[in-house]
Amino acid sequence: MPLQLRKATLADAILLNELGYSLYLAHFRHMWMSESDMNDFLEREYSLSTLEQSLKKPGMSWYVVETDRPIGFAKFTWESTIPDTKISGVLLNKFYIDPTETGKGYGQLIFNKIIDLVRTKRKDFLWLEVLEQNERACNFYNKQGMRYIKDIIFKTASQQSVLKIMGMPLRDV
Repeated sequence: MPLQLRKATLADAILLNELGYSLYLAHFRHMWMSESDMNDFLEREYSLSTLEQSLKKPGMSWYVVETDRPIGFAKFTWESTIPDTKISGVLLNKFYIDPTETGKGYGQLIFNKIIDLVRTKRKDFLWLEVLEQNERACNFYNKQGMRYIKDIIFKTASQQSVLKIMGMPLRDV
């Protein structure tokens, strides 16, 4: 089955819950100093009730990345302003692929589909936040044409992390 980016529906809430917990932990568990803080974060982001509410929100969409099985997901806020700026566009809130599926070119293929999707919505700017320590993701987004805009701080009770905000214009040249 070819790689696809399928819009999620309310019926996908359980799938997104499972993917959210498993993929987030696979990628980021090692970066947390406090398991309690990490579990609180996961509950806020990927609990079934949170996902159900998010799937119903106008202006927000979830997508499932699939081959012969679900291997990832993406979440968008279709209109969002970068904090403390006047720059506004589509926020790619989340984009995760199963680490066992990396190295197959799926990230590039899906990112191309994301760009096409954003353009079909007639949006002309895409931005995201990426952990400073996630050098692989920072390099990937940089290769896609996204440029560093600014840093923000993400704080929990036990730690703080730097998030790099990156963005790119999507106007047709």
